[in-house]
Amino acid sequence: MRRELLFVLFIGLLVAPLAGGWASSGDEDLRAMVQQLLREVQELKKENAQLKSEIEKLKSQRPPAPAEALVTAPSSKKHSFFSKGGYGARPSGIDFYGFLKADVVWQDANAVGDEYVLWVLPEHNTKGGHKFGSDSTFTINFRHSRFGFDLWKDYKDWKLFGKFEMDFYTQSHGEDTLPWNPNHSPLRARRVFVGVRKGTWQLLAGLDWMTISQLYPHLSNFPSGTFMGNIAYRMPQVRLSKWFKVGEGTLKFEGALEKPYGFPRMEGIIWDEDPSNRAGYPGFEGRISYTTKIWGQPALVALWGHYSEEEYDTVDGVEDADSYSLGLEAKFPLPLPFARKAFLLGELWSGRNLDGYYTGGVNQGTRFRLDNGRYVTDLRSKYTDGGHILDVDEIDAVGGYVELEVFWSPKLVTHFGWGIDNPDDSDLEGVRGARLQQQMYYANFLYRFTKEFAVGGEYMYIDCDYRKSDGDDGELNRFMGSFYYFF
Repeated sequence: MRRELLFVLFIGLLVAPLAGGWASSGDEDLRAMVQQLLREVQELKKENAQLKSEIEKLKSQRPPAPAEALVTAPSSKKHSFFSKGGYGARPSGIDFYGFLKADVVWQDANAVGDEYVLWVLPEHNTKGGHKFGSDSTFTINFRHSRFGFDLWKDYKDWKLFGKFEMDFYTQSHGEDTLPWNPNHSPLRARRVFVGVRKGTWQLLAGLDWMTISQLYPHLSNFPSGTFMGNIAYRMPQVRLSKWFKVGEGTLKFEGALEKPYGFPRMEGIIWDEDPSNRAGYPGFEGRISYTTKIWGQPALVALWGHYSEEEYDTVDGVEDADSYSLGLEAKFPLPLPFARKAFLLGELWSGRNLDGYYTGGVNQGTRFRLDNGRYVTDLRSKYTDGGHILDVDEIDAVGGYVELEVFWSPKLVTHFGWGIDNPDDSDLEGVRGARLQQQMYYANFLYRFTKEFAVGGEYMYIDCDYRKSDGDDGELNRFMGSFYYFF
């Protein structure tokens, strides 16, 4: 069409000078026709310019990567990479993260652990053929290093997410007889779960932090206050969460069905056959929290608790043991004039039968009375001496911790804290080598030379009380230096 118009205009311009003999009315018609053609030509030039501009824009745009083009909905942020999509799935966004950490550790007494400490052994005591005394240890290790993958998939009005996180804190086969070999470092599944989120509802299933006691002290010693005042760990669970906007903050309700671990280690069975499994139903965890901001900094208060059950075979049949807890945790900013920002945080708790992965009672949850007259909290043969269970009694405990966190600058942060785990002494009556109480005192720092590279240092003093008839109390001074590469 455009070519025809241009051709007519060209012929009209050629014929116009030869048309002098036409009538005056013919001149007027020809003039009108030429003007119309000129207007159309201008419009065509304008359209051509617009088309050229659109073509240049399209040429400058990078075509999407094949995986990115298949994502259901775009994300608001960039991700490390996209999965290929297996088992009939379409690609998902993946974020790769973690840190490398090397620790140099020296401590001046014997403890359960030297790369990390669970409790201190008594001094100058003979128990079960083993002599404990004050003895220093030194180690260099990398086991605190970890890496993980966050996965996501956005749909129209809901989101699918997951996590796969690993570290090196696993045990070798035959741990009681073979040491963990750092040159043959096996991996451990740390957190593995899948979740869905829609609006203010969330469902999560898999291995994750317990629903209870989600506030942890900042310790370089890996267990983060385990058996020293901070309870809770990680457990397989199915957790449902719902939150509401209340004032300037968020009120959150969480409930979970859990697979607990008590394992007083009944001789001759594998660890998966835990006494908690034999109860025939899952444990339950619940938490109510409120998060907000005070002076522009985050603040938190939460109330939580759990209930589960264990089952043991006794001489007279079967006996159950209850496990429960009730706790309060909080974190508040402090207006310290000499610091960039600071927080006071901690928790208080009370409960029963909190050994194993509940990490309370200094790992003493149940007392077993045996038919050979002995009382024990561990069912391995070297403690039972061939005896069989007559009665099972739960051990009560209370504890908590408090910590001061100070950010001196964007690069330097320090932590100062104290914690205590205090089982009921009367519930441990008759148990040889019973741990009556354990406390921790600590101070540490982390300095980031860059956002990726940091060094840290930590001092811990740990005191574990024993009955005088079982020997002296256990005391330990622990010094630790760490090197980090965050990614």
